[in-house]
Amino acid sequence: MKRKLLVSLSLLLVIVASSWALLKPGMFDVHDFIHGVRITEMTSALQEGQFPVRWSQNFGYGYGMPLFEFYAPLPYFIGSLLYQVGFPLITAVKALFLLSSVGTLLAAYFFAKELFKSKAAGVLVAAALTLAPYRALNLFVRGALSESWGMMAIPIVLWGLIKIRTHFWKGWGGITFGLVILLLSHNLTALISAPFFVLFYLFQLGQGYYLQKIRLQELGKELSGVISSVLLAVGLAAFYIFPALLEKDFTQVDATILSGYFDFSLHFLYIRQFFTAFWGYGGSEWGPNDPISFYLGTGQLVSVVGSLLLVVQVIRNSAVSTSLYKKRKIALFNKIAILGILFLLIGLGLFLSLERSILVWRALPFMSYIQFPWRYLSITSVFLASSVGVPLFFLKGRKARFYIVGMFFLLLSTASIFKPKSYLDAPEKYYYDNPARVASEMSKTLPDYIPSAMILDGIQPPQQQLECLQDECEYEVIESAGHKKIYQFVASETDRQVLFSIADFPGWQVFVDGVQVEKRISPTGLLEAALPAGGKIVKVVFQSTQVRKISDTISAVSLLLVVVLYLYISQEQKIKKERS
Repeated sequence: MKRKLLVSLSLLLVIVASSWALLKPGMFDVHDFIHGVRITEMTSALQEGQFPVRWSQNFGYGYGMPLFEFYAPLPYFIGSLLYQVGFPLITAVKALFLLSSVGTLLAAYFFAKELFKSKAAGVLVAAALTLAPYRALNLFVRGALSESWGMMAIPIVLWGLIKIRTHFWKGWGGITFGLVILLLSHNLTALISAPFFVLFYLFQLGQGYYLQKIRLQELGKELSGVISSVLLAVGLAAFYIFPALLEKDFTQVDATILSGYFDFSLHFLYIRQFFTAFWGYGGSEWGPNDPISFYLGTGQLVSVVGSLLLVVQVIRNSAVSTSLYKKRKIALFNKIAILGILFLLIGLGLFLSLERSILVWRALPFMSYIQFPWRYLSITSVFLASSVGVPLFFLKGRKARFYIVGMFFLLLSTASIFKPKSYLDAPEKYYYDNPARVASEMSKTLPDYIPSAMILDGIQPPQQQLECLQDECEYEVIESAGHKKIYQFVASETDRQVLFSIADFPGWQVFVDGVQVEKRISPTGLLEAALPAGGKIVKVVFQSTQVRKISDTISAVSLLLVVVLYLYISQEQKIKKERS
């Protein structure tokens, strides 16, 4: 009980150290201040019955854009739920940041506890990751909410990859759950992490075969479980990832995120930046003098040096010792192998953030969407934090206790950077739910997913919902939701050409008296249609494309499969309990 209490208090202290600035009233200044508006746009869409949410009515200068088809929706869905049950908007945003810290702490603790078979190692690794400088950068400088959630999911997946060997269904569930969070929170972090997950699990397989002498048949079963969990996770997230991948060419995303400031070649790091403890609140710039820090962390770097020295000493002692049993030698090699894979993955992550890796970036065009090579510090920080647990493989007794206490407080010292530069005097300037302000003020900060045909030069929010191009027409608005609008027109004896104040995008359709009519794209990229003579009820609705229909079906079937599996596993466990 005392040990459990000590672990709980230690983890609580880490949360306080990493999140104390979130508990203050008001809102702080960060680079990305659009989270509140994203939450309100998600809320409006949900309340109008749009699910899954894809279309934002007020972004795109009031003409709308498919924001949540491309911008990972999970954090904002949770934020919307908080907002709808009564949380003030700013409180909901800060709660999402706090949830990312709590989730990171718990995920890192259980991952490290499983990897090192030690609660003390779990506490240290949880502290090292939760208090990693890169997390402070995401939380209090960049305000990178989605990336913080993506980073939180990484240790959940790693825990599942380890746990699946000893507790198949727990590990299987951890992989699935972690990947779903990762895919629906930050797809770039998923892209960055994927090869690291593969390398880590290949190490797990090699470790099982060569060191633990597990039969190939059992490893094959385990591997099939990992593959099936990955496929299920992709299936559950299919409603988002496939439309985002296959319909991005209908937006202006490539023109806005792949050139100019966002060209990846302008944001490589220099080795000295990993070891420079300077802390700043500026932006990423070309060269080694960014007014923002990419420091790896004092405790993390100390653990790397300490681990190397300990391994060298242990290898030297074992080389001259003749009393080591074979099992002890295997155990020692296993520990050294874990250190080796951690260092390999750390080195790979750091390498991909340096300009020395530019040939890799140019050879793999999809990497340009990552924009900032230093984003590899997200996955690197996880394995770097894991190295903090390695010395406990080799230290025992008083030395181990001294290391645990000393390293814990050294990591806590990072709390000094987990704070914002300043708090906003008027947070309502950036955090609001006013549709007109979203259209006129906030849209220019997020043009990435405006449909490709839209002409943005001199664009202004629309003054009316539609315009009859040739003759005057009278109409009444029956319904005006983000994804569906219904108008009642006064009947006319001639056809009418109507221009709707909606940015055209695949899925928008026009119906007159229940019959679909051909839509057109105006020279400025808006939805246009010819209404036949006599037409009265005009319905404009955002429907699913073939890609979205298939993707939604895959997700629905995957969710049904989860329910069936849950019932099956519960029944199986009940039968086992009755037999025992």
